[in-house]
Amino acid sequence: MDEFASARLVALVQRALADEGIQVIAPRSGGALLPLEAKRRFLRDVARDHGLLPLLRAGSLIPANPSDPAVSALLSAAGPEDLFARWQRLERFTHSRHRVVVRESGTGHLVAEHLGPPSEPPEPAEDALVLGVLTALLPLTGARDVTVGAGHGEPLTVFADGAVTAAPPGHGSGLWRFTWSGTAPPVHPRTAESGTDAVARTRELLGADLARRWTLPGLAAELGLPARSLQRRLAGAGGFSGLLGDLRTEAAAALLLRSAHSIGVIGFACGYADQPHFTRHFGLRTAMTPAAYRLAFQRPGLDKAPDTDERAARTHKPLERRSTWNSPAQQCSSPAEPAASAGR
Repeated sequence: MDEFASARLVALVQRALADEGIQVIAPRSGGALLPLEAKRRFLRDVARDHGLLPLLRAGSLIPANPSDPAVSALLSAAGPEDLFARWQRLERFTHSRHRVVVRESGTGHLVAEHLGPPSEPPEPAEDALVLGVLTALLPLTGARDVTVGAGHGEPLTVFADGAVTAAPPGHGSGLWRFTWSGTAPPVHPRTAESGTDAVARTRELLGADLARRWTLPGLAAELGLPARSLQRRLAGAGGFSGLLGDLRTEAAAALLLRSAHSIGVIGFACGYADQPHFTRHFGLRTAMTPAAYRLAFQRPGLDKAPDTDERAARTHKPLERRSTWNSPAQQCSSPAEPAASAGR
């Protein structure tokens, strides 16, 4: 079977590198996935030309992405140990060949190792990217005064006092030690407040009523813009259909994580035509069915509504040949069902 990586992850890395002043061309795909080797070659080339430090920093910027359901699930973790447990569930659901294994865990510290098959272990570039993501997530899930070291023997400090301090060593780049002084309630990133630009106004308007049967002409009329002008302005955000699809996925993911509403109610409230439509489009963006996503990442303690799809998810296998790196920024609402509280 061919193996694939998330096209969204690669695109996020490209944007994060651009923020660092590094212009690179990432491999492109017509869908959610691209060949795994293309992703590995891309990261390898970046490391060869620019070193591991930009990849560590790029990884640390990915959790700030406001439209990534997997990031949202990770940010819902109740502390460092729960974060790593969720990361490991994500790896299992996506059939990742590389796994983060917790070697030691105690009060204020955790040692982990990034491993893979003996014939094809993670490359240093992949280690740096994953380490950057986990390092950025730790403070957002409540860890205070985080320090991160990498390498065998005496670890090299790569993160301290809220900033990246050094690149991981080339040898032992997948062995990590995390320490923190204590934990506090998780801090979740806020999305940017709506401005006057067309994309922000569109997100605000669509997100306020995802159950509506939106059309481009209808949206343009409400924004007071010609339809063709709006279409051009939305092109960089994935176009009208792409933006609406992303908003629906973000909102559905938030409700799956934070409410006990049935999957049918969530699909209806977020504007999907029917259950197959919901399952198909949610899967295209996350590589998991709605039921499997909820089963994997919903925090214990919610009184779940009976849902046959969720029972079926207990024997679910991830969508074939899928991988995900696809945080809901908001809840969705409909006249028939109040929106769930955004607080966790």
